[in-house]
Amino acid sequence: MNRTDRLTAILLLLQEKPRTAGEIARRFEVSRRTVLRDVQALCEIGVPIVAREGAGGGYSLPEDYWLAPPPLNEHEAFLLLLALGALARHADTPFAPERASLAAKLRALLPAGQLTDVERLLDRVDVDMPRRAQRAPFLDQLLDAALAQRWVRVIYQSAERRSTQHLLPQQVYAQGGFWYCRAYAHERGEERTYRVDRVRALDPPADDFMPPPLPEPTPYGHAAHPAIVAALTARGVAYVESEPHLGQIILREPDGSGRLVFRCPPSELDWYARYFASIGDDVCVEAPAELRERLLRIGQRLAERYG
Repeated sequence: MNRTDRLTAILLLLQEKPRTAGEIARRFEVSRRTVLRDVQALCEIGVPIVAREGAGGGYSLPEDYWLAPPPLNEHEAFLLLLALGALARHADTPFAPERASLAAKLRALLPAGQLTDVERLLDRVDVDMPRRAQRAPFLDQLLDAALAQRWVRVIYQSAERRSTQHLLPQQVYAQGGFWYCRAYAHERGEERTYRVDRVRALDPPADDFMPPPLPEPTPYGHAAHPAIVAALTARGVAYVESEPHLGQIILREPDGSGRLVFRCPPSELDWYARYFASIGDDVCVEAPAELRERLLRIGQRLAERYG
């Protein structure tokens, strides 16, 4: 990003809300000194930036100051179309008609020469997104319920059984080509994550359903949750690196091996048992005892099948 584009982007950020020099520096991956020079340059050309010192200070603009957004440059248009293309690879997406119309509008807004350059970039850069055959027909309804904080009754087909559950959706997100919904589950009495394509039906709760008072949310790594400690060989590290969450918390050793140390809700121990079993002898789970017992049972079943 050149300096002119960065100065414009700083103005647009300050139109949203006040920002500190540190926030601006992190957003554009520059030093605080660079931000100070940029703010000084904006002031010199007449932009009325208000600077407040001390705790809670930062930069802001007067409420009546407004800058019309400039046209997209080539790289900005490329990034938007790249993201829309990756999203389109899901069998279902939120607001699918709007996604298609947005891509068409972006292309129509670009001058012919700029569009040619953007298309050339799109031919050479891609975001690898698995294509899944599984459809998620209730994706929009779950998103609406999350926005409205509204309870729903779903029929959910897990890997083991089909059940009817009352959910209060909190967030919808995509990972690995699937859509997931993080929701508070009434029957389970805790927050859980559900794969949206496994929702077989979705309706409002029955008239006699009384929403319970929600407990205070418990952080994922709460001190009351079991602590998982696992040692990884160098090959185990390479395997776990591709897992979106665990890959970020590997404690690496100089010889290429590593360790995992984190806490998780007890309801997820079965998932971690299956996950660590898939790594084989490139992981050694040291704690907790419940997880080691689950791994032992998996090993015994495998031994009976193949022994």
